[in-house]
Amino acid sequence: MSSTLLKRTTSRCPKCQKPCPATVEQVDGKVFMKRRCIAHGEFSACIASDARFYWLAQGKEENRCCSGGACCTAEGKTAGTLGRNAEGRGTNPIETLSTCLALIEIVNSCNLSCPTCYADSPIGIGSKVDAVPMAEIQARVAGVIARKGKIEILQLSGGEPTLHPQLAEICRWAKQHEQIDFLLINTNGVRFAKDPALCHELGEIFRNGGLQVYLQFDGLQVAGHTALRGADLREVKQKALSNLAAANIPVTLAMTVTHDNLPHLWQTIRFGLNDANIHGVTFQPEFLSGRNEATNAKQRLNTADILMAAVEQSQEQLRFEDFTPLPCGDPNCATIGYLIRRDDQVWHVSDFLDFTKLQGFLQDKIHYTLADLAKCGCENEPLGELLKTMEQTRSMAFRLMVKPFMDARTWDEDRIDRCCTHVIRPDGKLDSFCRYYSGFPDTKAAL
Repeated sequence: MSSTLLKRTTSRCPKCQKPCPATVEQVDGKVFMKRRCIAHGEFSACIASDARFYWLAQGKEENRCCSGGACCTAEGKTAGTLGRNAEGRGTNPIETLSTCLALIEIVNSCNLSCPTCYADSPIGIGSKVDAVPMAEIQARVAGVIARKGKIEILQLSGGEPTLHPQLAEICRWAKQHEQIDFLLINTNGVRFAKDPALCHELGEIFRNGGLQVYLQFDGLQVAGHTALRGADLREVKQKALSNLAAANIPVTLAMTVTHDNLPHLWQTIRFGLNDANIHGVTFQPEFLSGRNEATNAKQRLNTADILMAAVEQSQEQLRFEDFTPLPCGDPNCATIGYLIRRDDQVWHVSDFLDFTKLQGFLQDKIHYTLADLAKCGCENEPLGELLKTMEQTRSMAFRLMVKPFMDARTWDEDRIDRCCTHVIRPDGKLDSFCRYYSGFPDTKAAL
């Protein structure tokens, strides 16, 4: 087997979870993270099943593999430094990096007990809901704004955020706040399914836009539902979608991808395309933290697995060219693509745009639409007509994203050094999403 060293970094031992030096290597068309723990020996994990979908990006300069090696350009410069956080690489704490999305847990308990919960949230409903006081939520958000300026996207999470007794008041406050651009609610959908009045109230608050719901959605198939959630919740999800659509609240489906539901990605995409109120699908490969940490039965899925499966299942209705790494942080942290729906037809964004030529423009955004892409200077007449319609019908753009969070098996410290998806911790400080939910003993009190 031929092996090419791409870079050096710091990873984690999957057994003791302590930091250890690692290399990223390309072996016969795949990319592997290899490390050696003093106590537990060597460990290797595939982080890209197809090297075409691994985007080399450096963190600390001392991690470069060598002068003029595979991690360098022809001019000898370190490759892969696009994005607003590229200049901050190697810095710590994360407070110095740009925050594209700020997540805050507003409820510490949940109305489900999913076997795979990354937050390991305990059951707590009714009088036992463990809700963060609204004043504390406001103070923590205000602290971030005071230190770093406007928040582009504020995501309410938990636990289950819809259990908060003051959810509507929190949403109204966020809508009126001049320093918060957009609000996301990350939810399992149970309360939205049972409480159409709440959907209506939120719809009234955001009648002019500014809210989207990230709905936990594991697919239309039977396989995998019980393993992920402990129950088959497909009817609950359908009811939540119906109530949210009636309130005119747009939805992104957030699908945790396992080996069980991997064969059904296009089925989920097709389902979303047929519903104008669903604006996209985010695929999150199952990662091993929280209650799911002990699971180690199969190789972790990666971005390449998902892209290859989705394109193959679509039978040419989806192309690899419809996707690009999102480079505002580390380009391996998110891959984004678009399909365009109009007049009962689905068009490829790659028919109009060459994503490979747009990295310079895209580097400063995590949340963008086709109207934003018009700023690249493309004067293609069909695209111009399409974008004019887009301004009137935002549901035409159907966003596809792959968001592979890290655990000890896939840990790459370079990604933390460039992270732009941050959690507002209980102490008000910011941390990387992956590090905050990793459960590593040495990171719990980090920063």
